[in-house]
Amino acid sequence: MYQLSLAVLRAITKMAKVNLLEDSQGPPQSLIKAVLGLSEMFTRSGQAGSRVYFEDPQLRAGYLVYYLPVNLAKVQVLLDELQPVLPVAPDQDFRVLDLGGGPGTGVLGVLDWCLSRSAMVPSTLHMMAADRSPQILQASVEIWQAYSEQQRDQSIPPLKTVECNLERSLPSAIREGGGVNGYQLIIIQNLLSELFVGSTDPVGQRTALVGELLNCLAPEGSLMLIEPATRSASRELHQVRNNLLEGRHCSVYAPCLHDAPCSALVKPDDWCHEERKWETPAWIAQVDRQVGLIKDALKFSYVILRKDGKTLVPRNPDYHRVVSELRVMKGEKRVWLCDQAGRSEIGRQDKERSVSNAAFDDCHRGAIIRVSDIIRKERKGRPAMVGRIISSGTVEVIRSA
Repeated sequence: MYQLSLAVLRAITKMAKVNLLEDSQGPPQSLIKAVLGLSEMFTRSGQAGSRVYFEDPQLRAGYLVYYLPVNLAKVQVLLDELQPVLPVAPDQDFRVLDLGGGPGTGVLGVLDWCLSRSAMVPSTLHMMAADRSPQILQASVEIWQAYSEQQRDQSIPPLKTVECNLERSLPSAIREGGGVNGYQLIIIQNLLSELFVGSTDPVGQRTALVGELLNCLAPEGSLMLIEPATRSASRELHQVRNNLLEGRHCSVYAPCLHDAPCSALVKPDDWCHEERKWETPAWIAQVDRQVGLIKDALKFSYVILRKDGKTLVPRNPDYHRVVSELRVMKGEKRVWLCDQAGRSEIGRQDKERSVSNAAFDDCHRGAIIRVSDIIRKERKGRPAMVGRIISSGTVEVIRSA
């Protein structure tokens, strides 16, 4: 289960000027009211349309202690997925660009991840945060400094910031910030669905922007797109993914097991999203109980793109990604899978449970599994809608989410 570092939590609470780590009384009512106000604001107009919240001290504090930890945790969960292919070396520069992640959420997540999980020397890190709001950029610098003070590491370089409007053009500072070879990591979080909203072709313009950013990516770099787990934001992300792959600008590292068109777009009500377990900070759980929100799991949609063809797991027609929860029904369990052939539903009746297929009980959203002997009996000349795992079948969890 994922857990935020104490250094991050201390930096956040220091920035918000609240003592939540030691105070057993829980968050003050002013903070709870601020989170409720932010929730209504984001639901009504989206995060980009509500960037004035950083000009209000209470709303700013509410965002820092409630939304920043959740978004930072999502970045670090995906960094764990990327670890096998991240070009991490003590003597090699590592350049990161963070777009739309609030007050430097992405770069802070990368810095903390590098210090706690890799052998990377802080002085080799080159971090840049870009946003259209000067208040948010100032906050990103302040929280970066607060975190650096927690670590007491003099080798942590300062954070660079760029004020820009990505709906107009990609600034030269961003193009040049990747150096000669380009960025090793570009993070675009909670931003795509907020760009070009009034355009006649928002998906096309978002695709063009991401295409430009791919040109700024190093040959061995990764581009991480994270969106809310809503149907509209997720489907638009899937559409951008399809456009980029059709243009052969890149390939999918994760979560997809293929580069074919997204099968979640076949039906208008489908979409694909993640749900990852994490240890919720106590104050977030307390806010949830009073406000009626739920942050007991990390929920989001994402795609990680690369230009070198590397993938989270090897391409294999026998591999399937679980894209639903394990549903316990009367006399059986079922899940939805996604693979090179599209989306399909499989189940295993309780009476067919065996040693070889017992791992089916461990299926969860985001897991990658291998299954043999899926039987689809014909009914009225058509294969059954639900495939069945029989007792002689095997189920193996290749990778847990």
